[in-house]
Amino acid sequence: MKISFLVTYYNQKEYVKPSLDSILAIEKPCDWEIIIGDDGSTDGTIEIINSYVENYPDKIRLYIMPRETNKKYDSVKRASANRLNILEHSTGDAFCTLDGDDYYCDTAFIKEAISIFEKYEDISVIAFGFKYVGNGFNKKEITLPSGVRNQSVDKKTFLKEFYLPAGACVHKKCFDKGRIEYIKQIGYFDDNNIVINSLNYGEMFAVNRAIYAYRQTGQSVYTSMNALEQAVLNVQGMDVDIKLSDDCLKNTLMARYSSSLILMYIWKKRICEILGEEKCKKYEYGCSTLTPSYCYNLLKYEQLSKQQKDVLTIEVKHIMYSNSFFTIKQTLKYWIRGWR
Repeated sequence: MKISFLVTYYNQKEYVKPSLDSILAIEKPCDWEIIIGDDGSTDGTIEIINSYVENYPDKIRLYIMPRETNKKYDSVKRASANRLNILEHSTGDAFCTLDGDDYYCDTAFIKEAISIFEKYEDISVIAFGFKYVGNGFNKKEITLPSGVRNQSVDKKTFLKEFYLPAGACVHKKCFDKGRIEYIKQIGYFDDNNIVINSLNYGEMFAVNRAIYAYRQTGQSVYTSMNALEQAVLNVQGMDVDIKLSDDCLKNTLMARYSSSLILMYIWKKRICEILGEEKCKKYEYGCSTLTPSYCYNLLKYEQLSKQQKDVLTIEVKHIMYSNSFFTIKQTLKYWIRGWR
């Protein structure tokens, strides 16, 4: 079995050495490669990467996505395109993804993953644990609960209850270039999407050990958003996950994102007023490749036909009934306090 390590960077020169050194330190009783995608860095990141390419010319390859001067890019779509580009150039039977500012904190997981893949042919993704690192974080380790440790995990149980960054997993490369082209058309291939895509091709196996250091900063783009904008972004993510998954998992995915879906539905007539027209147009454009899209339909609710509104309402109200306390709380806030 050959393992591909897929690493993406954008202006992260201070993290290149710890991330690549963590891969090189891993025990690899197999053929392996490191495929690096750089999103047009200008801070010296590429120069540091090239020093590793020179030292490991048969093992490390770099692909650069150039940027046009003064052009604005959707950061999530650019990161997804970067990741898909190196996935397409990879030649491994299985792959791991590593964001440039993260690193591996375990050296034995590849050996264990190969053993699991060889023992269980139906496994398409092996979920290890991770730990948060960064300023203000206590390096708490996150693993799947005791009931699903060291065994196959029910897909619906995972989707309802758990979150793991894609980097904490080893994914079997079960799909072909046609699937990659399909994902390119969707335009998104972020953490959740990667794991959910892998679940299409087999089962998940959980191992109770943290292998991935997931760097967090005190103020990310997501945490700087208000709760309504976070809900819009999450529902857009749900749309992507639905496009990437089997039809039988749709209701489970809607349950996974239920709080965000309910929040968007309650505030559907005032979203653009609260977020502003520019942000709304950005999210509408982001949903243009996701038709049919719950996010788009809720953003454009007033322009839907009566039949479209009725279908959307029936689906969302089913979720609301299953989350009655949250629904009542948000409805009261809407009618009494407004958005504050």
